[in-house]
Amino acid sequence: MIKGTMRRDLYPELYRVENSHWWHRQKRRVIHQLIRRYNPQTGKVLDVGCGAGKILWELQQLGWQSFGVDTVLNQGRKRGLDIKKTDLQTQPLPYPANHFDLVICLDTLEHMANDRRLAAEMARVAKPGGIIIISVPAYQWLFSYWDSMLGHFRRYTKKTLLRSTVKSGLKLKFASYFFSFLLLPAVFVRLIKIIIRQKQQSDFAADPLPILTHGVVGFFGSLELLWLNRLAIPFGLSLAGVFEKK
Repeated sequence: MIKGTMRRDLYPELYRVENSHWWHRQKRRVIHQLIRRYNPQTGKVLDVGCGAGKILWELQQLGWQSFGVDTVLNQGRKRGLDIKKTDLQTQPLPYPANHFDLVICLDTLEHMANDRRLAAEMARVAKPGGIIIISVPAYQWLFSYWDSMLGHFRRYTKKTLLRSTVKSGLKLKFASYFFSFLLLPAVFVRLIKIIIRQKQQSDFAADPLPILTHGVVGFFGSLELLWLNRLAIPFGLSLAGVFEKK
């Protein structure tokens, strides 16, 4: 596959599992909490790389005027969303400057050959004082076969995420890792796969550790959300940054 491009056959699967899979549900809980904390008033929101559009649809139900861009439209449009087809690698975002109150970019920046260009585009379309929320996979040393299958160029730390964003006219307000309770299990699974040379599946796509049921993940995820209300988490499988347009 072309690096930077998510396999098109994965979009229907993403649409199917977004409602129920614990990974997607917990990620949305984190993002919703950050939105409530840093941009509680509804307005216009743009989801950059919206995929199957679940969180954008949820924001629409909460009163946001919701817009999305992606390279594949079918799955998001099934939810009745306003999504424009855009090659995020090369094309500008198809909206005027200073247009959105909130821009979210969830697990998309790592697909960009030039992530700084996309960060600058998000800054351009956000209103002055607008909020940009970015989530990315964490730690390059966790880069795996599945990252390659998803079209990732890289994984991030706080330092490398800042390097890709702050020169674009964005001011960091908050950054934290999340899925902290899954870091050690992920390392364990990764080591086992290295030993047995298995590479065909995402580390957690099929709940490889039986103890990690939806209920257990929901419990630890709720504890993590309580922590995020007060402090940044110093480690985790994913990283979220909240930025303000200067």
